[in-house]
Amino acid sequence: MNPFRRTARSATDEAALYRRVVQEVAAVCEKAAAGDLEARVGEVPGSAAVPELGRLADAVNRSLDVSDAFVREAGEVLTAAAEGRFHRRLLTGGLGGAFRHAAAAINAGRATVQAGSRAAEDARTSRLALADEFEAGVLGVSEQLATASTELSASAQGLASAAGAASVEADQATLTMQALTEASREIQQVVSVINAIADQTRLLALNATIEAARAGEAGKGFAVVAAEVKELADQSGRATEQVSQRVDSIRQNAQDAVRAITGIGTTIGEMNTLVEGVRTAVDGSSDWSSAQDTSGLSQLAEELRSQISGFLTGMRS
Repeated sequence: MNPFRRTARSATDEAALYRRVVQEVAAVCEKAAAGDLEARVGEVPGSAAVPELGRLADAVNRSLDVSDAFVREAGEVLTAAAEGRFHRRLLTGGLGGAFRHAAAAINAGRATVQAGSRAAEDARTSRLALADEFEAGVLGVSEQLATASTELSASAQGLASAAGAASVEADQATLTMQALTEASREIQQVVSVINAIADQTRLLALNATIEAARAGEAGKGFAVVAAEVKELADQSGRATEQVSQRVDSIRQNAQDAVRAITGIGTTIGEMNTLVEGVRTAVDGSSDWSSAQDTSGLSQLAEELRSQISGFLTGMRS
């Protein structure tokens, strides 16, 4: 055979071999560009006879191996970091150039995220501790306030009841003193009548004495009786005078007592008004038997406790 023809055929075969290898490499690179890093350049029949083609295929495959391994490992590291597992880091051994720099950047980012996560966890722990301390303090005060308001309400109610009873008794005492004053006036009228009778009796006794003196010896016995009657009239006058003085004293004392009791009743009424104000501030109601509203001290304490509990629940979440 002509040597020239053999050379031409050999060149044509080699060109076809190069074309097949290039097509294989191009197909693998296109897959890699599309995200398929598992594709590899396979052995093209006859390419083993051309060392350059073998090195090309090996170089492409090694590049894909490194890229695939880097992407997989970086994904695992980042996934672990996203889940809060920071023990895993990207190994830089065997990596060079851009891969090594990228691995170092990923590891640095992982460390930054880890530090931020620790800081957030520390802040959350501190927040929870602060919430517990705040709850213990505020809710404790709220509980004491509620207890104090309940006791104050009960005391105010008892005091108001006592003041009401005292007011009723004061009114009754006033009526009694007024009745006593009226009775004193009536007694004074009776005493006046007795005094008038005594004066009249004394006058009659005097006339009888005069007539007995005119009668001489015959009127002596009548004179003795007249003297006795006069003495009784004088005693009655003195007794009624003493009674009158006592009645006047009793009436004056009764009037003083009425004025004092009236003053006490006024003071009790003012005290009852103050007690009612305290009770309204505590219970938020102007009626002991009515339902309490949210303006009372005890209700405000309960509302404060509810709002603080809600705030702390949100703070702990």
